[in-house]
Amino acid sequence: MSAQKSHAVVLVLDNEESVGTFVRGSLPEERFRIIWCADVQRAIAVAEREKPDMAIIDIDLAGGRLGWEFLRYVRATESGKSMPVVMLTGSADTLDREKSLRMGADRYLIKPVREDSLRRVTRELLGARDDLWWTMTLGGGDSNRLRELFYDAATDLPTLAIIVDELRNIIQEGQQLDVYCIEIEPLFRVGETQRWEAFDALRRHFVRGIRVMTSKLLGNDAIIATSHSGANDFYLFVPAAGGTSLGQNARELERLARRALSATEFDPAIADEVIIFAGAASTQKLPVFAPRVLYNAVREARDSAERHESKFLHVMREQLVRAINDRAIRTVFQPVVDLDTGAILGYEALSRGPAGSDLEKPEVMFELARDFDLVWDLETLCIQNVRPWLDEICSKGNLFFNLESHFIQQLQHRGTGVFESFFGCSNIVVEVTERSAIRDYQTFRNALHQLKSMGFQIAIDDCGSGYATLEAIAELKPDYLKVGHSLFKGVERDPIRRRLIDLVARSAESIGASTIAEAIETEEQLRVTRELGISLGQGFLFAAPAPWEMIRNWQHGTALA
Repeated sequence: MSAQKSHAVVLVLDNEESVGTFVRGSLPEERFRIIWCADVQRAIAVAEREKPDMAIIDIDLAGGRLGWEFLRYVRATESGKSMPVVMLTGSADTLDREKSLRMGADRYLIKPVREDSLRRVTRELLGARDDLWWTMTLGGGDSNRLRELFYDAATDLPTLAIIVDELRNIIQEGQQLDVYCIEIEPLFRVGETQRWEAFDALRRHFVRGIRVMTSKLLGNDAIIATSHSGANDFYLFVPAAGGTSLGQNARELERLARRALSATEFDPAIADEVIIFAGAASTQKLPVFAPRVLYNAVREARDSAERHESKFLHVMREQLVRAINDRAIRTVFQPVVDLDTGAILGYEALSRGPAGSDLEKPEVMFELARDFDLVWDLETLCIQNVRPWLDEICSKGNLFFNLESHFIQQLQHRGTGVFESFFGCSNIVVEVTERSAIRDYQTFRNALHQLKSMGFQIAIDDCGSGYATLEAIAELKPDYLKVGHSLFKGVERDPIRRRLIDLVARSAESIGASTIAEAIETEEQLRVTRELGISLGQGFLFAAPAPWEMIRNWQHGTALA
């Protein structure tokens, strides 16, 4: 909202004028100007003229029209992309919630709502982002600093510090509160700028999702906050409902939170690597200092969520240890193709956890292996798993084999005997996987020189997206640079990504290395790859990873048997 406006403009789209009257009576007229519209066409005309600061939309309108039409219009305009939108409807249907969430609604309220509930929701949605709201309350010099302190920049959620007075008043009136803590934990390392930005975007989607999806369980009056700006723990405060099971509600919140994240259009490659835990507690009904009662309940809810997380991780560690001991890790292969001739340069060996388990995805499996100090055991098994097909693979081309940087750094004191099964094969390419930082380049470089002396070639995997990749190129002088999914996604529409990939290809050329595009999924991406002068590639456009028995007779242009 512009600081020049004297009022916040709220557009109400509902075929009943009484709803516009209700909103007008709920929000103070000295701060808000309410414009009621009965149909989509008029609402669009008003939005174009007034550039409203917030919209309140019903789903079912007169004549069979739907409020989603206006929501779709709003999100397609530059001025409406970040405008808060509240669905105020009589529908409690989960599918309606999910559709509203996918289309960009920020809140989902079920009629009827109380005036104080509508005021609180409006304050939450406008307070984090609107200059007018703050400058009307504070001096201009303090507003930005305090806004950053009291609101999380990525999600617009208030922190506990700014809502404690409201909650204290509720407690002092003799009411009890149920407090729910939802924690989201990434199974990937959030270290470099790109990952931070992606995770903050995920947090935005997550918070929008829980706001829309949880009102059916907790009602319209849930107050949502985070402990501090940038935190991954989120708190929901609702009037205590006697007779309900807090633990059961916490598990249902976990389910709804996961469903909310999957209902958004967020990148599933990142969303699938997030785990969610919930805990719950109630404020005590005791004549003591209200903030102490509140923070005790917050701590108990957080501890409950963390106990649930700890139990989950303990089970995951047991599953990983069992999978390693039972040799349940599977190996699949994907061809690397010369894009000019169609000839097969080689095959990349890829490991998968037990089918259908929480460990099936390699990103999750290896991240947990790092957390549990099981990288050496897991990588050793992956190396051994390739042995039955090694001679045949090497007779056809190169074998590309991923090795975690943690594993490579341990070679200095554990020795290279683990590669005994690879001896005799002269065309093995070790791919350095930079999922985590290389902290000791001297040790790491020495280990790679040792591998080179054994006849192995070196490739840097997912180049351009890991930690200190330019340093890795300069230090390690690899034979191949591989451009992965993180850079290739959307390259056909994104000139910046195209320039970054071109930079990688030029860097490879300058050190005498070859570039491999490893995430080619469409003909358009293949065209861009060729335009950039990259002649080697792999991806689902050619063949999906498959067991060796299926991939051994694959040829360019043929489907797998």
